[in-house]
Amino acid sequence: MTGPDKLVGCVGAGWSKIVWDALEQADQLGAPVTYQQIKEKFGELRIYGRTVRGQYNPPGDAERRLIEILDAARDASLVTCEVCAAPAMAEKTRVRCTACADKNPVQLVCLSAAGVISHQ
Repeated sequence: MTGPDKLVGCVGAGWSKIVWDALEQADQLGAPVTYQQIKEKFGELRIYGRTVRGQYNPPGDAERRLIEILDAARDASLVTCEVCAAPAMAEKTRVRCTACADKNPVQLVCLSAAGVISHQ
């Protein structure tokens, strides 16, 4: 992961378990992973990361598996309320359950490489 004090991103509190599950799965790959950014974009959870490898090393199984993990996290976000984690459906630029449809602002969980650093 990146340096422990580096802010990686903020997501709705309802997606925090999806993020942590993905990061835990990535930790099991046996290859170091760096995360450039974790955010919501166009109503989807986006986790940008890559395995650390030498400049001339071809992509390996760990990198392919990381892509699968990050894609699965994105897919899970499309059916999970970003506010409360209840089952939900994606709307144009957000994913909310019926109970949270009108809640604004969304409570954010900000993440660093060391873990959760704040709730906003």
